[in-house]
Amino acid sequence: LSCMSVAFLLSDADAAVVWRGPRKNGMIKQFLTETDWAGAAEEGVLDYLIIDTPPGTSDEHISTVQYLQAASSVSGAIVVTTPEEASMADVRKELNFCKKTKVPVLGLVENMASF
Repeated sequence: LSCMSVAFLLSDADAAVVWRGPRKNGMIKQFLTETDWAGAAEEGVLDYLIIDTPPGTSDEHISTVQYLQAASSVSGAIVVTTPEEASMADVRKELNFCKKTKVPVLGLVENMASF
């Protein structure tokens, strides 16, 4: 399992990352194109790339999808929610986003359903 995070690049673990659109989108592109994802994988092939994003359909989501689609690397999305209405409202928007960007939804996971 390989992992990449902006947190790994910060000198202070408590530092806040206060970036606007172009800087955030540049980091997303750099993570997707300059990280050696397959190098750590057995046989040099990346089986899965899991991208954890905050709720919503922001510029970061659009950029991520566009960069992956340009590389013909989008198999689909697995959407995760919790039973709260606020979370489910976000997920409905995310499902609509997937439809509009032609990203197949492979699954929907309801986390913390028994709490």
